[in-house]
Amino acid sequence: MMHTRLIIAGTVAAVSVAAAVVVVTQDRTTTVKRITDASASAPGVAWTLDAADSGLDGARFADPRAGSMYPYAAGSIRIDDHLLTIAAVVDSEGPSTEARLMSIDTASGALEWSVPATDLQSCAEQPIDDRLVCITPSYAEDPTLRTFDLATGESTDHGDTSDTFAMTVSDGHVYTTSGNLEDADVTVHRGTVDDLSADWTAPLQAWAGWEDQYADQLTVADGTGHFDVGGGFSTFDPETGDQIWASDVLDDCLSGSYRTLGDVSVGSRLDCDSYEPLGGIAYSRTGEILAQSTRDVSTYLTIDEPTDTSVPFVLGDTAYDRRTGEKRWSSQQLIIDRPADEYNEASTYGALQSVIGDVGVLSGERSMIGLDMNTGEQLWETESFSPVGTDGDMMIAVRESDLVAVDLHSGDEVWTAPLENFREGKRLSPESMVGGGGGAQILQSGATIVSLVPLPS
Repeated sequence: MMHTRLIIAGTVAAVSVAAAVVVVTQDRTTTVKRITDASASAPGVAWTLDAADSGLDGARFADPRAGSMYPYAAGSIRIDDHLLTIAAVVDSEGPSTEARLMSIDTASGALEWSVPATDLQSCAEQPIDDRLVCITPSYAEDPTLRTFDLATGESTDHGDTSDTFAMTVSDGHVYTTSGNLEDADVTVHRGTVDDLSADWTAPLQAWAGWEDQYADQLTVADGTGHFDVGGGFSTFDPETGDQIWASDVLDDCLSGSYRTLGDVSVGSRLDCDSYEPLGGIAYSRTGEILAQSTRDVSTYLTIDEPTDTSVPFVLGDTAYDRRTGEKRWSSQQLIIDRPADEYNEASTYGALQSVIGDVGVLSGERSMIGLDMNTGEQLWETESFSPVGTDGDMMIAVRESDLVAVDLHSGDEVWTAPLENFREGKRLSPESMVGGGGGAQILQSGATIVSLVPLPS
């Protein structure tokens, strides 16, 4: 049996890490620590947790939604007061060699339990009956749907899933896809953890290679189901399984890019002979064309959180109404043309990096620009930063060696804190943020999770 020591908020607790469930009891008293050299309004550190506290040498944090087998992106699932994450030992030549699913108390940072989780393909963001729902790969020795009790970490296997390759949970229902993805022979199911087809099964148009990302691409939200793989869109009715519309890269000369609020699907039109991009295109929930552009401009949104469907979406250099496709405004600021140099070919790409509320954040050559998404009017321009997450009307971002909060409507710096001072001797490099509100944020990197809360007045 291996032992590690977990230090949280000035208390020390012994944690036994073994093959079975580890349930940890700790002093949950927290003391908020002021960050040295931070601005007066900056939050303090409530608690920190390292991937090494899992007891696995060389482990890094990974997002349960993408499973434990190939843990290359940090992330967590937050369910009530539980923060669920994976600590895994990465193997550059194959699946992870060791992994543990961990539950952390969001108030204190106390490790509540830790269980072996080396073979998880993906986990759903929503629980069922206070249990996290995950799936192992169809090619595993004993493929199964596996649930974890949120209070104890105890796991239960729910039968054979050797024909299942994607899973999600929505409103108490389990949705899965099965069949042969490479042959475009796919079926979508809705049911329970013990009977995946209890409600219905239906054919679904979808195609992809087995090397593509597919396990976490099945989603159900806002009354619509999606399974977008292989560059195609596939939309279905989550109440019946009926196909609403679908696209195929080869048959429709269309490469799907992303979906945004209002179930707007954005992609690129392709030349049907050469499959070279011709321009952008956007579709409604039912597959009707909302808008088209003559220039192919790739836009990748780091954060896409518009207030509602009244905030337009962007295609090329123009903003369009999400509901009607009506043109709202245009701006050359939305596009960056980069000339060729001795190392790179000429390129054109979208400057819009994030949409938060009614503000669009553009990444320029040397600065960041805030636009009013309803009018296209420039609100502010400030020094460059890399967004991590949002907290109300603030964007939390990394700017050089600091974590900063930027007011979305003015561009002003609300507070700043040196990343090297969050932990003694360790520089924080946040990759993601698990929600934010009221001045409190939970930041996560591959090595560390940090909880920030407002300092007592």
